[in-house]
Amino acid sequence: MSRISFGAWAAMALMLAPMSGAQSYTITDIGEISRSASEPQGAINDHGAIVGNIINGNNLSRAFLWTAEIGVRDLGFLPGFDGSVATHINNAGHVVGYSTSSTTGVAHAFLWTQAGGMQDLGSLPGGNASYAYGINESDQVVGYSYIDNLGQLYRAFLWTANAGMQDIGTLGGSTSNATAINQSGMIVGSSYLVGDAGPYRAFAWTQAGGMEDLGVLGEGSYSGASAINTSGEIVGFSAFTQTGGEIRPFYWTQAIGMRALDNVYSGAASVNDSGAIVGCEPARGRLSAAFLWTQANQYQDLNSLIPPNSGWNIQIAWGINRSGQIMVTGTFEARTHAALLTPTN
Repeated sequence: MSRISFGAWAAMALMLAPMSGAQSYTITDIGEISRSASEPQGAINDHGAIVGNIINGNNLSRAFLWTAEIGVRDLGFLPGFDGSVATHINNAGHVVGYSTSSTTGVAHAFLWTQAGGMQDLGSLPGGNASYAYGINESDQVVGYSYIDNLGQLYRAFLWTANAGMQDIGTLGGSTSNATAINQSGMIVGSSYLVGDAGPYRAFAWTQAGGMEDLGVLGEGSYSGASAINTSGEIVGFSAFTQTGGEIRPFYWTQAIGMRALDNVYSGAASVNDSGAIVGCEPARGRLSAAFLWTQANQYQDLNSLIPPNSGWNIQIAWGINRSGQIMVTGTFEARTHAALLTPTN
């Protein structure tokens, strides 16, 4: 089968009503997705549109866009490539990610629009691969690009239609990665410090101030930033060792700096403009559990906020929008699915 058949997917919306007013979310099943832990699984915009990646009939990853009106749409891939991954979407419905080649292993960042299709964003000088992870409402795109052909040195980039791809530097080391950008052009991600063998740190970058080290939690050694909202609130993770150990999600603002989220371990993936945070943490009896954290209610396991006996085990929350809708992945009928959680009030 040369293309994925999405007709069945569009008919697979499973709406599970809350029970006796005790539940907080309904579930819309988006369909089965890629189960590759090495690839990002998706994002949501303020209109409830979702992007992510699935595995097609040839066992290759394909980027998709889902809306309630049209269901799932295959976004295709760049010329010369045979796979793709969608990582983020803005409110205009413009999608970023990267297109992949199963033969060369090379990837190129892309920007997809309804009018123009998929545009190759290229790579930084000296490199042959790039990956896009964030986009704002002005179509500014961030990610990272290799700057050598050996696949060892990479730099965070900012791409604009006027200037193309620009290297935004590091915190002193040779590598960095940008993961998100807000409307004011503030970029977050992670970078190695001087020497590269030491820890990497979460950063915030602005055109005026350059790259700022956001530090770590307590006695932690490593940190990385994953998302930023309109007002500059940043979330991510801080860890004791590069390979694991105790991992804590953090919340950072210019006024208070970095602080831990109470009673939560692992990582924070997204923060909306109200300061609600989602992510995942290890859980007893299952691989992981998606969480929602708010100032009012603190930590809540999203599995406790959906209808009981739904058949879902929600494992990771990838994004939360302005109205509180959450894009998640988890298991349903023993398969990995994406879903949209919508607040019931």
